Amino acid sequence: MAKETYNDLIFQLGDLARDRLPGKPNCPRSMDRVYRAEEAVVARRDELAALEQEMNDEDAGWQDFQAQQAEERAGHEAVVKKWKKAVDAIEGKVKELRKTLSTRRADLRYSQDGLGKTEKKIQDMELTGQPPDKIEVARTNLKKSRLAQMRLGREVEDLEIRLSNALTPEPGQPGAPGILAHKRLLEMEDEEEGRKLDHEQRMAELDQAIATKEEQVKAAEDYLDQALFLLGEDVYARRIPDAQLAPFYPRLDRAQ
Repeated sequence: MAKETYNDLIFQLGDLARDRLPGKPNCPRSMDRVYRAEEAVVARRDELAALEQEMNDEDAGWQDFQAQQAEERAGHEAVVKKWKKAVDAIEGKVKELRKTLSTRRADLRYSQDGLGKTEKKIQDMELTGQPPDKIEVARTNLKKSRLAQMRLGREVEDLEIRLSNALTPEPGQPGAPGILAHKRLLEMEDEEEGRKLDHEQRMAELDQAIATKEEQVKAAEDYLDQALFLLGEDVYARRIPDAQLAPFYPRLDRAQ
């Protein structure tokens, strides 16, 4: 049989005292530390559970979106197939426009990411006390980048309008139902791409937040263990009378 250690016995004593002494006249003040530690553990665990639920909801929302997209897509694809010649003709006219739009959208996303990083960099420079002239240069570059992004955004909007107009059939145009169905399929592709990027970014943010919160939970649990240990030492030092606590005292005497 393994020899009982002082640390193990003290922790067990503190853990038992947590259940035995609250509300009693001889309850030591060190119990308050345990209460605070327990509240912190509960709070951190609740926050972690909320983040995990948010991640589950985000994933469920993405799955629902994909299911809705698949259902709608099937109907439009059937119409496109019926009017394939008219759709092929219009697609040939807008192919280059779509390619340009795709490139400009990618440029805009890259620009938006770059702006976010630059803004954070300036905040870090301010917090770390960088020279004012360097901060001012960074701010000037940020303003230029914002203007460039605004111009790029307007270009994307113009390309989107041109593409929408090109995919809108004239009244009585042969194959109009197929062209409109094709237009909707292209819109759905854009919606799915944008939603996917947002989903992946949000999932990555939540994953990082959960990892951070798990560390906080672990730290709170460690602090609770320390509080229980200190409570055990307090109870042992005072040898508080209690039918279930008292048997620990001679065992601790022998373990020292």
